[in-house]
Amino acid sequence: MKLRDKVWFTYKARIQAHKRLEWLDFHSQLLLVWYALLGAALAVSTIKYPELLGKDTSVLSAILSIGLLGVSLAVANRDFKGRAIQMRRNYLELQRLYNSIPSNSSSAAPHQSQYDAILAECENHTETDDRVARVFSHGLTSRIPTWDEYLHVAFWLVRRWLFSIILYLTPAAVAIYAWKFS
Repeated sequence: MKLRDKVWFTYKARIQAHKRLEWLDFHSQLLLVWYALLGAALAVSTIKYPELLGKDTSVLSAILSIGLLGVSLAVANRDFKGRAIQMRRNYLELQRLYNSIPSNSSSAAPHQSQYDAILAECENHTETDDRVARVFSHGLTSRIPTWDEYLHVAFWLVRRWLFSIILYLTPAAVAIYAWKFS
């Protein structure tokens, strides 16, 4: 594979990695706010209704608070926003390199070290990022995705959305269940 093609594929995969990291940053922050609001609402409600979720309401409230603290620390340590910014810088550098390589160039030597240096500047994208980029390139790629890769991307997208929906709805479902059976 020519260097120009390698740069293009890496560039596309890094764009996808950037999108993935931004998505994770947005939803992790939104979920933290959602859980914090629910925890605050529970704390205020238990002032008037101490057994709102049954006789163990205070224990459930404490567990929620401790869990929220732990999750917020874990999310902060993942630094999705900082990693997304770095991935964006990296794919813009790859784009500049791609544009500087003549399309009829068969020699990689003058640009290989620059490509290697750009790759070393940030974390690598995932295999899924590469697959998603190729699947959504709509035939603009010489590396046509296989049916297995299409299925992998489809299942990955469905799994990501289902997991997100479950995370958003779980607190309400638990509250309804506990309230109904208390």
